[in-house]
Amino acid sequence: MNKKMIPIVQLFPDFEEKIDFLFQTDENFRDLCSDYILCVAIVQKMKKESHLDIQSRREYKELQESLEEEILQNIMSDKKNLENN
Repeated sequence: MNKKMIPIVQLFPDFEEKIDFLFQTDENFRDLCSDYILCVAIVQKMKKESHLDIQSRREYKELQESLEEEILQNIMSDKKNLENN
């Protein structure tokens, strides 16, 4: 497994194999995961820098949650597609 996927697998440990498969085969999924990892890094940095705008921190946290939902939707959608074939 690609080391970049560790945060995604930690987020959804029950789907490790599916995440690895999607990361290897789906460019859009890779981009989505990269966006999520970048967003998480920004959120963590903002937590350490308390002088930053609270509204910006809230917006990045909401973006992180939205990306988490989108990743899960991709995982579940692909799972349904495989089950139907």
